[in-house]
Parts: sequence; C-alpha cells; structure tokens
Amino acid sequence: MNFRRKIGLGAIYMGTLIGAGFASGQEIISFFTVYGKHGLLGIGFASILFFVLGYLILKQSIQIRSQCLRDILLPIAGERLTLLFDTTMDVFCLAGYSIMLSGCGAVLEESFNFEYMYTIVVLCTIFVWTLSKEFTGLEELNKLLVAVILFLTILIGLTCIKDYVKSPAINMEVDEKGWFRSSVLYVSYNTTLALAVLSALGSYTNEDSVALGAATIGASGIFATGALMWFITWANYPQLLGVQVPLLRVARRYGNFLFLSSVIVLLSAMMTTALGLGFSFAKSLSQKFGINYRRAIFLLFLGVPLAKYSFAGLINKVYPLLGKLGIIFAILLATKQVFKYLNRMI
Repeated sequence: MNFRRKIGLGAIYMGTLIGAGFASGQEIISFFTVYGKHGLLGIGFASILFFVLGYLILKQSIQIRSQCLRDILLPIAGERLTLLFDTTMDVFCLAGYSIMLSGCGAVLEESFNFEYMYTIVVLCTIFVWTLSKEFTGLEELNKLLVAVILFLTILIGLTCIKDYVKSPAINMEVDEKGWFRSSVLYVSYNTTLALAVLSALGSYTNEDSVALGAATIGASGIFATGALMWFITWANYPQLLGVQVPLLRVARRYGNFLFLSSVIVLLSAMMTTALGLGFSFAKSLSQKFGINYRRAIFLLFLGVPLAKYSFAGLINKVYPLLGKLGIIFAILLATKQVFKYLNRMI
C-alpha cells in the first residue's frame, strides 16, 4: 500500500510538471538544449532541485494534512502574504487549466480536424468526471498518462539515437556557464505549479515516508523524460530553430506512427497538468468558501469560455511573476525546515 501511494504521488508530481512546453520540446530547447552537452547537466541539476522541492512540500503537506495552499502557507508567511499568494494562485490555476484545455483542443483540431469548441467541452467533462473521484481519479489517470509519456518518448528517442549514429556529430557554439543559471530559473518557474498541486494532497496519506519516495519517483521521471527530450532536440537542433512544436517536427520525419505518438505525448502532458491544476483550484475554493468539493469541481467549466482566447500574453507576464513568488515560498519553506531542525538539536 505504501509503495502504491509513492507511485501515485510521484506520478501526480511528474505529470503536473510535464506540461505542454516541456513535452513539446520548446522549454527543453530554451532552457537546456541551447547549452549543448552542458544542457544535460542542467537537466540533472534541475531534477535534484525538483526532488528537494517536492520532498519539502509533500512532507509539510502530509504532516499538517493540508487541503490547499493556504493550509501550509499561513503558518510560514502570515495572513496578508498568504491572502495575496493564495488569491494569485487561484487565478493562476484556473488560467493554467484553461491554457492546457485550449492546447488540447488546438492539437486535436489541427491533427484530426476535430471541432474545437466541441472538443473543449468533451475534455472538460472528462476532467470533471475524473476529478469527482478526488485522489483516486487524479492518481489513476496520472499513472496511465505518465506511463504513456515515458513509453512513447523512449520510442521516439531510440529512433533518434539510431538516426544520430549514422550522422556526424553536432557542433554548437554554447555558453558553458549559462546552463546553471538557466536550470535554477527553470525550476523557479515551475515551483509555483508544484506548490499549487502538492499542497492539496496532504490528506492523501498519513505516512511521512511516502513524501521521500514520491519525490524520488517524480524527480527521476522528470530527469529521464527531460534527458530524452534534450537528446531529441539536440540531435536535430539546426532544423528546430524557430519551430513552435519541436517534437512534432522531429517525429514527422519518421512517419505517421511516430508523429501520432508525439501527438499523444503532447496531449497526455497537457492533460496531466490540467488535471493537477483543476484539482488544486477546486480544492482551494472548496476550503476557502465552504463549498462541497463535488460541487466546486463544476466550476472548472469556467475554463471552457476562457479557452476561446489566446493566453500567450498571460503566460509571458504571469509565469515569470509566479516564478518569483515560487522562489520566495521555497526560501520560506526551507528556512522553516532549518529552524525546526535547529530547535530539535537545541
């Protein structure tokens, strides 16, 4: 039972972090591939930071049985800062959920000519039905989708490796020092995302040891997928400059099967992130306003009209802000853990 819970939480953590930008290869290129082979070091370091971050948040959440961000932030940051951060996070979760919903609809429309708004409504209904089962629904679908992402990414990666062996080595002019700063920046942008979801999982289990295993599984999955995506984009780097969805461009070269596989990877990644953000949003509103959770999840249908609009500007403006807020929280959380340790020593 303990091991199953570790896998479940680890899959939720990994699935939350692997969003559209990660799975498409766009984030991997921007933060890691541009540094050539040093980018792999960046992915490794980022994975270590994700392990530490996930462990600290999950341990704190489990210890106090948190239901939402407010539960773990209030003792650390105080009432005013908590209110600001909590309100901002609710907006972020709904906006992020809508972005993922919109992305799924766009991919299905472009790849299979599905009608956009109809697809959005159907997907939103599936998400609401899945999350109505609370932890069980979130856990089971995340485990399935994360397994699909790993398997198909490995498949595409192996194909690229075979092709790369036949080709000459890639020579790139890279910044050998910038990978470290870029790695920290990447983690800071995703800190808020991890915080939003993991803080809502405190009552998933009452065993502290699960936090360590889940953080290890999640961070290892991030490293494995990130390393594969780094190789895929690095081996094809000259052809991917300026491309919006690098994974689709690479997979298209190898036939319809791998192209379809890349579409599934992208959809699965967006769905896991949408599930995590939707769960966090519903949990937060349920706790904040005393709404029954099974009623609160129906507010996710607000994402349907929001998904009609372009959120490119929102991403560019809000995500950096939330990245800075995430750094602040990480510092507060780490400081509290240090003081707790010192108090025990004294």
